Amino acid sequence: MSITLLHLIPKDPHFRLRPLRARLRKLGYDNWFLRRWAVTTSGTSPAQPSLIPGRIGVVSGALCGSDIEDWWGDAMDTATLPDGYFDALAVMMSCCSAQTDLNALDYVEAAGFARYSLVTTDPECELPLPPATVQALEDLLGTDLRQVIARY
Repeated sequence: MSITLLHLIPKDPHFRLRPLRARLRKLGYDNWFLRRWAVTTSGTSPAQPSLIPGRIGVVSGALCGSDIEDWWGDAMDTATLPDGYFDALAVMMSCCSAQTDLNALDYVEAAGFARYSLVTTDPECELPLPPATVQALEDLLGTDLRQVIARY
């Protein structure tokens, strides 16, 4: 049996959202979003972002498009804190020497770093969410969002 997880994460990995529950209540309790979604944080306190994966596979440089999968593993090891979370995501690309960050790389399916995510299991809607739905949630939460769809 397979499951699908849909995470909505801020595009800014260090974004802090307060107060989340009050903002979500503005959507109304009859909305499927509130009935089906949970808020997860990175660790017990969202002090540092964690990796929210889609299906991590081929990774390419955001500027040059080179396959950087081998380099990416080393860059992730370097950026990982002892507790498994991340702080500094800035990197210099081995392929083109460009300065960027791990959150800006092109993953085979969406992935990103975040302190929290809004997540639902096996959503009863078409994925990815339509732009108008994402825009409404961005307006409500006060940040740009990235959809991360993970299938297991």
